Amino acid sequence: MRNLVCALALLAAAPAAAEDWKFSSSVNYDTGKYGGTTRVDTVYIPFTLKRYFLNTDLSATLPYLRQSSTGQITRVGGKPARAAAGAASSGGSAEGGLGDILLRGTYLVKRDGPGSFDFSLGGRIKLPTADEKKGLGTGEMDQGAGFEFGKALNERWTLLAEGYYTIIGDPAGADYNNQLALSLGFYKPLRRDLGLTVLYETSSALLDGGADPRTLSAALVKGGSGGLEYTVSLALGLSEGSPQYGLGAGFGRKF
Repeated sequence: MRNLVCALALLAAAPAAAEDWKFSSSVNYDTGKYGGTTRVDTVYIPFTLKRYFLNTDLSATLPYLRQSSTGQITRVGGKPARAAAGAASSGGSAEGGLGDILLRGTYLVKRDGPGSFDFSLGGRIKLPTADEKKGLGTGEMDQGAGFEFGKALNERWTLLAEGYYTIIGDPAGADYNNQLALSLGFYKPLRRDLGLTVLYETSSALLDGGADPRTLSAALVKGGSGGLEYTVSLALGLSEGSPQYGLGAGFGRKF
């Protein structure tokens, strides 16, 4: 862990050219019972700083999290997942505060070209900065690795696929399953400054006997002046382990 932090610091200190950095943030709301008996409402607001290199990118995400029915839902890779069995507290309480910090990195192994494709290897670490006593996190570190794939089928359609395996940290008194997460979808440009991404996402449940989360999501990204881009998204749950639906809106800017 110490070596990783040192590597991130050294890379961040390297000379930056124009648009080597990107800052982004969004407001995300999701709601559902996640296979339980009580509805859980969550607001998740991540602030992400990303640094681009020739074939590598690194990012750090500092999120604010607020959720009702505390202690039932955690975040794995930024996605909500049920992390406690049984009914949630019935008092309608809500807790908010700093969420778990996420560190991500990808390395481009193969770049798309005529008849070729993009293929990247990635790694993720969740730092347990959320207050587990408030039910905002597990209080343990998660570590994951996987791949990201993109293939331009033609000028109008790009196939997208992603797979990550995450080792979930077990707090005292809990035994969570490690998680395999997969996604498959496409990107389609609608016009010069507007694009649509649609993804089917599935992952294994953290608890034995729980339903595997499965969602269908769509995101519109619109480019603006000065390197700005704006995003709106909608997610629909396809299983009891998923939120019933989720909404998001955000922005990003390269500099």
